[in-house]
Amino acid sequence: MKKIFLILFTIIITISCSKSNNDNNYPNIPVVNINFDLNLNLPSANDLRVPNGTYIDYNHGYNGIAIVNNVRYYSAWELTCPDHNAATPCSKLVQKKKNDIYVYCQCKDKHNGQEAQFSLITGQSMTPGLKYVQLKPYPVYESNGALRIRY
Repeated sequence: MKKIFLILFTIIITISCSKSNNDNNYPNIPVVNINFDLNLNLPSANDLRVPNGTYIDYNHGYNGIAIVNNVRYYSAWELTCPDHNAATPCSKLVQKKKNDIYVYCQCKDKHNGQEAQFSLITGQSMTPGLKYVQLKPYPVYESNGALRIRY
């Protein structure tokens, strides 16, 4: 009896401690594996050395990754509008000006004829009425002067 209890307890703990899958929260964005490192000493990463500085990379993630310096930590977000099918070309989020803390969805059909706006500081939508109100986050690890994004 103790053996069965121990086996059941181990299975329950293993299942409850497994990696949670937030992808169900973003049904419009396909899951992609990300293995991206950014050396903060490179000139291309200069903007990340200041508070609210941003770095955009369109070669990783589904439509790209935005990284922002949140003063005490870094955040990374998928550059796909969560309200649209990721394969729709206008669903790629863009900055209107370099180092802006906002990105914009150019698909206007679900946003009352306007571009949806998202904050890179919080990932939250600044546009009322969206079904999915936050950008898809990616984990960021800082180590030895580099940022590592693994997903």
